[in-house]
Amino acid sequence: MNILLITQIYPEPDDGKGYEATKTVEYFAREWVEAGHKVVVMHCPSRFPFFYYIMPRFLKNQIGKRTRILIPTWSSAKQISRREDGIQIYREPMKKWIPSQAYSKHAMENQCCKIKERLNEISFKPDLIAGHFSNPGVELVGRLSESYHAMSSIVFHHDCTTRTIKKYRIKENIGRINAVGARSIIEAASIKEMLELKEQPFICYSGVPNDAVDVSEKVCLKQEYKEEIRFLYVGSLIQQKHADAVIKAYSRIKGDYVDRKLSLKIIGRGLEEETLKELAQQLGVSETVHFMGRLPRRDVLQEMKKAHIFTMISDDETFGMVYLEAMLQGCLVIASKGGGFDGIIKNGVNGFLCEAGDADKLKQIYEQIAKLNTEERNHIGQKAINTAIQFSEKAVAERYLNDVIERNKKRQSTI
Repeated sequence: MNILLITQIYPEPDDGKGYEATKTVEYFAREWVEAGHKVVVMHCPSRFPFFYYIMPRFLKNQIGKRTRILIPTWSSAKQISRREDGIQIYREPMKKWIPSQAYSKHAMENQCCKIKERLNEISFKPDLIAGHFSNPGVELVGRLSESYHAMSSIVFHHDCTTRTIKKYRIKENIGRINAVGARSIIEAASIKEMLELKEQPFICYSGVPNDAVDVSEKVCLKQEYKEEIRFLYVGSLIQQKHADAVIKAYSRIKGDYVDRKLSLKIIGRGLEEETLKELAQQLGVSETVHFMGRLPRRDVLQEMKKAHIFTMISDDETFGMVYLEAMLQGCLVIASKGGGFDGIIKNGVNGFLCEAGDADKLKQIYEQIAKLNTEERNHIGQKAINTAIQFSEKAVAERYLNDVIERNKKRQSTI
């Protein structure tokens, strides 16, 4: 099958330090190629006026905090073509004057023409056009799938909201698309209601690398807490990730572990790093809170293997692969209630759910874990391993494609 993947976010070799893109879409592309499909990725990032790229760092940071959009390096605004791992990748930036601004219909039409030209150059006629992210994904997929008479799909990443539906002309274009997906059960229910869909969107989960599943611990025996209890956070150090709540809750539970040594490792970098270090100092826990910076994936997995409790209770979390990687290592994982992992984690069964950014509720969960005995903690860790094993990259990519094909066949049969 010929698959055209349209995405606003995709890793590129010239991504600047601190602006590395999520690899979610890349993983799907690689697995589909491995399964024997031909895949072309059309990466359509925003290209801002030049002054955005040369403005002082602190102004870029302010824009990032207000809009949750990071202005990348100037090189990211350039058109490129490359081939990697059997995937043909084109980067076709779309001009935008203001971050979070919607593209005009004229801009969408021009982008469709550019994409068609690229595909004509390599004689590629897509059987399926699969898009990710609402802007510009929905409109591009709708227009191109009609033009090529191809199967169609769009996956939202918590970017279909009451604010964006009209702004990005989502309702105007969603009827052109046969398969609508979301990144979590919670998001799927919300999208169905907002867009007045006849059926619930399918769930497009992320997957953990196949090799991580192969080498994972199959039996959880590490939750004995004999000497030290090791807490872990892995993620960007930005406001919506709420690493501050993790530090606050950690600082408040020393009394529950009076006979144990505690430590908290924080892996990642971001705009809030210095603020978080100051917070740890103010709370008197700087000696046991260790900021590790950004680590290679293999080192992160080693830290997860040593850790007992993993926490990330961020806002609008889609489906963090980092949760699955921690679960594979038998960690007791605490994720955001109502976020992308709600439904995968069942509270108290294979992990725990906490209100995003709520340090008080997080402290209560830490207290709850402290009251469990070793057998009970290992039982939850084992359930976590058993759950995560089902989410290898290969397995989720296959489910994703099957869901899309099934939805398209169903839609065509009713026309």
